[in-house]
Amino acid sequence: MLITALLTMLALASGKAAAFDLSCVYPDKTDQGVFDNAEHCAREESGGVVFNPEYLRRMQFGDDRLAPASVAGNWRWVRPDGHSVPVITYDNGPDDFEEGLARGRRPDGMAYYDRQLNLALATPYAWAEPFSGGLAAVCSRCVIVPEGEHSRVVGGDWGAIDRKGALVLPLRPDPASLRSELEAARKR
Repeated sequence: MLITALLTMLALASGKAAAFDLSCVYPDKTDQGVFDNAEHCAREESGGVVFNPEYLRRMQFGDDRLAPASVAGNWRWVRPDGHSVPVITYDNGPDDFEEGLARGRRPDGMAYYDRQLNLALATPYAWAEPFSGGLAAVCSRCVIVPEGEHSRVVGGDWGAIDRKGALVLPLRPDPASLRSELEAARKR
């Protein structure tokens, strides 16, 4: 009988842990916001990520009510209710919000999310830079090439969009000419 009870407890415990099979790194409020690495922190479900309530309760959220979390090596912004969105990695952390928007990848292009983690703008572009002065450089058909801890964007055609996603500076193969035109447009 004791063996049966132990085996039942083991099965229940392993079933609970298996439900959350992804590890994550998150700021732990019980440790003054120090990033903690936790096993069984999250799981994939219906194309998204569901956080283990135990670790969600321990996350330290900022004044904006968001916390960064890296799940299976990919950064996300997380709300206290567990809703999260995947964002690109920038400087070994989640993409910062510039002009109220953070960037993420979607199967059909780059996206921008607002601080409530709503999809603010979906683009068809392979790469999109942060907004500055209401404009963002974008690239069609470019390739992201890893270089150690960082990556660089090569090739493709470059242009600029406004916050509605309208192409305001036409695509061209020369990113240098776009840079000078983009800086001038931001000053207007």
